Parts: sequence; structure tokens; C-alpha cells
Amino acid sequence: MNITLPWGKEKITVEVPDTWNVIFPKERGKTKKPKGTEASIVKKSIQEPVETCPLDKMKLRGKTILIVVDDNTRPTPAHKFFHVILEALEKAGASLKKVTIIPALGIHTQMTEEEMAEKVGAKNLKKVKWQNHDAFDEGQNRFFGNTSRGTPVYLNRAIGDADLVISIGVVEPHLWAGFGGGMKNILPGVASADTIGTHHAIIAEPPYRFNRVGMEASENSFRQDLEEIRGMIQAEIFCVNVILDHKKDIITSFAGDPIKCHRAAIEFDKNHAGVILKEQVDGIICNSNPMDINFKQSMKCVGNSLPAVKPGGTVMAFMKAERGLDDIPMPEDSKPLWLVKTILRLLGPARVLGFLEKVKPGLDVEQKFLTYYSMQLIRAHELCFYAPTLTQEEVTALGFFESFDDPQKVIDRGVKKLGKKATVAVFPNGGVTFPIVG
Repeated sequence: MNITLPWGKEKITVEVPDTWNVIFPKERGKTKKPKGTEASIVKKSIQEPVETCPLDKMKLRGKTILIVVDDNTRPTPAHKFFHVILEALEKAGASLKKVTIIPALGIHTQMTEEEMAEKVGAKNLKKVKWQNHDAFDEGQNRFFGNTSRGTPVYLNRAIGDADLVISIGVVEPHLWAGFGGGMKNILPGVASADTIGTHHAIIAEPPYRFNRVGMEASENSFRQDLEEIRGMIQAEIFCVNVILDHKKDIITSFAGDPIKCHRAAIEFDKNHAGVILKEQVDGIICNSNPMDINFKQSMKCVGNSLPAVKPGGTVMAFMKAERGLDDIPMPEDSKPLWLVKTILRLLGPARVLGFLEKVKPGLDVEQKFLTYYSMQLIRAHELCFYAPTLTQEEVTALGFFESFDDPQKVIDRGVKKLGKKATVAVFPNGGVTFPIVG
């Protein structure tokens, strides 16, 4: 049996055993793209927001406005509708001279002016000020309080100086927050490195849910922690959350209250991106499309699809990762995969973080928790990847998966792991879909 997967503008085809029970999970519901342009979809959402005043009806004369937009590692096509936001602000009496854009970088690489122009549109960028966020500059961040889980909240000073904060992002499955969007643009988007580190440590707390894709917000301590900061910020926050189809086109938009409109977007995304699976399977075939920009984003296909596979199951992943590792630094002193796997399986889930802190002290927050996630993957599953933009040196340094230079070899390895009698689920657009099991 042949399986064809989208691969940028091309496709790749692999052959799986006819004896495998191959499942293509079906969409949970049918969603239709509204009529009109993508800009008109967003315009309608800001004119009919959830639980707040329409953006163009606010009284903004003389007000300081901060727009936080997710960075270039996220697929939000803000350039398609950013002019709609600026027009609404001017209609509400705002002066564009008092508008500043900050990309929600967290601790990602700072954006160039060319990248910002690509993100929001060159004509739009010329009309307002913009600056990068720096999570490591103590002078750029100020203290807002502590969450009930003990996270010290240091955010970009511009949050405290603004009368109105507009957050622009995309709602999609997310590794730890359950879904992207909402207040996540603020924490970790414009938080300090120390705040991000403490907040991210929540994933290493009991019951050790290192993968939280599709998790309900009410059950997700990671999401609850970042949403607590809403009460610490004096400025009004107006959220614009778009949802994309597999071609990265806007299919709908939810705007308004940053938490309530986010919940509405989640319910839509469950029907749009959620695919139904009766029960967990022995193995999964997941493809990074359309999250192909770099290895970190392409890895989303693994995290998104992981709830479908049984503990100990095999993950066969195909990752385009156009920019390769991009801003992920090369790890040093990597141990053989078989050795790390043996140690981690002996330790169990509760001791993984402690082991990591002993063997790799001094990692920055993103390295630390991506490595923690990788270690939990090694402990729980068999991982076979096709990521042709990575060199063998990089694969060895990362040290958490077997890499193959031919797509078919990934499947062949899966057959050796699973045998010829196995149930395998396929996720061709794993970068944006997630399984709803049971």
C-alpha cells in the first residue's frame, strides 16, 4: 500500500505493508471558509468581538497602543489584515504615532526589519514604531506580580506603559499550552527569560504531562498559569486570533476578550483541526506540513500527533524543516542514543528533569525544556525521522531519534519495530491537526 504525503510544492510517497491496519483519522467536523477576503474575515471579527467593545468603537484619542504580534516562526499571515487593525484604530481616534509593534519572541532570535515588514506588511510597518523584545535585558522588563503557582511575572515594560494591548496570533495545537493564541503572546511572548523558565517548569510537575496538545484549558496548569497574568495588567487587552487551513489561509477569526475569544476559537479548532481516532494505535506516520519553516516548527507534527500512539509505540515522522535547525544551538557532549534511552527508561518520568540538570547544567530555558521534552520522547517511544536538511553531525548532537536519508527507510525501520501486524494512523498535515482519541 502506498501513502502520499505533501512536501512543500512536491509530494513524497512511501510504501507500507498491506498487512498493516492503516487508519486515516477523519475530521471531527466540517468547517467552511466564510465568504469574502481574509482581511474581511478579520474585519468582521473585530467589529463583532467576544465580550468587549468593537475595536473601531473604542475611545482611543491620545492613548498609547501596543500591538504584540507573534514572530516569524509562527504562520499567522498578519500582512494580509494588519491594515484593517490600523484603520480601526484610526477610526477610534488613535494616532498611529502612539502605536508600537513588538514581536512575541520569547527567547527566539530577534527579527530584522525585513522580517517584520514581511510579517505585518511593509506599508503598514512604515506607519508605526516597532522594536524587538529582549527577554535577557533586565532593564527592558518590569515586575508585575507572582502567579498562584509561583511564577514571577516580568514582562516587557511597554505592557505596563500601554493603555491598550492588541495581541495578534494563531490558534493551533500547541505542545504545552494545549492550543496557541490568547494570552500566550504575552507569556511567554514578551516575558523575561527567568519568567519563561519558571513557567515552563510546570510541564515537569506531576503527573508529568510533557505533551499537552489539545488539552482542555481548565485541566492544563501551563495554560492556567499564563492566563493568570491577565489580572496583573492594567491595560485593556484586545485579542485577534485567526485559524488557518492547511494552505495557511485564514478560515476564520475570533477577536475580543483575550480569554473568552480564545475559548471560542478553541471550540472551532477542535472541529477544524481535530481528527477522530477510536483508540490509541501501535504507530503513527506524521508529516510536518504546513509547519515547514525549521526543525522546531516541523517537530510539531510529532507533538500534535503523539496522543494517538500507545506508550512504547513507534513514531515515523517526515519533517521538511526548510531552515534546518535554524536558531536551535548544537548540543555538546551527546551520548549514544541506546545508552540515553536505557538510562531514561530506568529512571522513569519523574526523574528525567533532575537527570537533565545534572548532565547538562547551564542550558538556556528553551534548550532545557526542548531537551526535557526530547528525553521524555526517548523514554516513552521509538522515534524514526526523515529530516533531510539536518546533517548527520546535527542528528548525532541532538541524539534523540534515528535519522534516515530516504523516506522509505523510515517505514522499513517502523516495520522492524512494529512487525507486519500493526495498527498505524497517518497524519499527512500533522503540523496543524491533532487526534481526539476515544
